[in-house]
Amino acid sequence: MIVAVPNVMSTIDKNKQNTYVEDAKRMITLAEYKVRSDTDIPLPTTNGSCIVVLMSALDLSEFSDPPEGGNYNLDNSYVVIARTGSTYTYLASLEEDFDGGKRGIRLATRDELNKENARKLVVKDSDLNLSKPTVGSQIATYNVTNVIDS
Repeated sequence: MIVAVPNVMSTIDKNKQNTYVEDAKRMITLAEYKVRSDTDIPLPTTNGSCIVVLMSALDLSEFSDPPEGGNYNLDNSYVVIARTGSTYTYLASLEEDFDGGKRGIRLATRDELNKENARKLVVKDSDLNLSKPTVGSQIATYNVTNVIDS
């Protein structure tokens, strides 16, 4: 029992971390589809600029229940589509709020989310520290030019 309980708890936590990673990757895929299918959404045109697609603008039926049993924060969960040279970089931030605090992923690229150890990107409480982006604000090194919220 002494050995089994910690092993079971560790496995459950790893599964929760993997769910955050998979949901962040799903957000990127949905945001990419949204901007490609909606020609009214202008992609960033200058190097170092970005647009933000809030989770509230995505098809929420694609997401299962958050791992901790709370709710995803629709304002603090988003995808950044940034212009980097002649290409676009996709980054995701995901926050779940629950009774015991908050947990999620703080701004990770698609490449980081696809790595084998991506679950290590999952952080909690003050390490998460996300807020709703606004036009004119800065995310990492990118200037926000548009926020898509529906």
